[in-house]
Amino acid sequence: MKKTLVIGLDLGGTKIAAGVVDSAGRLRSSVRLKTPATGVKQDLAALFDAASAAAQGAGVSLGAIRGVGVGVPGAHDPVTQTVWAPNLPGWEKVPLRRLLERTLGCPAFVEGDRNVQALAEVWLAKGTEVRNLILLTVGTGIGAGIVAEGRLITGARGVAGAAGWMAIEKRWQKTFGRVGCLEFLGAGPAVARLARTALRKNPRSLMGKLAAKKGSAIDAELVVAAARRGDSAARQVLEEVGSNLGRGVSSMISLLNPERVVLGGGLAAAADFILRPLRRAVKQWAQPLGARQVQIVKSSLGENAGVLGAARYALLHLASAPQDTVRRGQQRTR
Repeated sequence: MKKTLVIGLDLGGTKIAAGVVDSAGRLRSSVRLKTPATGVKQDLAALFDAASAAAQGAGVSLGAIRGVGVGVPGAHDPVTQTVWAPNLPGWEKVPLRRLLERTLGCPAFVEGDRNVQALAEVWLAKGTEVRNLILLTVGTGIGAGIVAEGRLITGARGVAGAAGWMAIEKRWQKTFGRVGCLEFLGAGPAVARLARTALRKNPRSLMGKLAAKKGSAIDAELVVAAARRGDSAARQVLEEVGSNLGRGVSSMISLLNPERVVLGGGLAAAADFILRPLRRAVKQWAQPLGARQVQIVKSSLGENAGVLGAARYALLHLASAPQDTVRRGQQRTR
């Protein structure tokens, strides 16, 4: 049986990832380009270049592609069909679906990156099949993709899963209004900030030596490297961040009763240091039955999660849309 081919596009603040994916979940090509981040027109052109390169890499023409799925670093409003991406200049109320369909000549389907990554985890991740899952992506920021009884939960205006704004501290700080409480205490920048504090207290920490050797400021990657080499101060920083994340995850588990929570994003590289305190906090703070039943694991999809998830989003919409509607969409964009 001939497999449907789609393109998955993962638009990020610094990079665009693209790939041709078939209906069995096989990634047939993989492309990485730098995001111009100089305006919508330039970013749209880069998305087209990435899609074209992905098709070429898979040895197919764009005409063989049934549709395109896009994960965006922000929110897609299902009412206005527009995208808000605060880390990309000019991306406010951008009609990305219409612009892509006009540019690529095929149906396009747009959703928040955390949401499509959650779909990928349900579709392709190892282990038993799940219908209730939370994908917690932790990098520069924090977001959660939520699948409940097999359905993606996006909220009234596409901002469901803004987990970085969960409150885990009793006292409000002004910074929480800008990035959110959990994000301030549990994302990549929190690792760097806590590490700088730890270094002042422990000036002999390996973190300082590694920063001096690299000639760069302390960041999360450097802290993880020091922890892997046995630095106790670095490990304590990751322990604290893991515990902070665990308090946020506890509320998610108590509210949604997922079968699985998956840690993704850049900080998942430190899962061997973060998951233990995270699980410990869940055991302490979450609803007891939910805490005992849930699996908390690292994503097995790595850097391809965004592309695979965007592709899955497109495949689901193509399967549910009447064929005459899809054909009319293709004709309208040519």
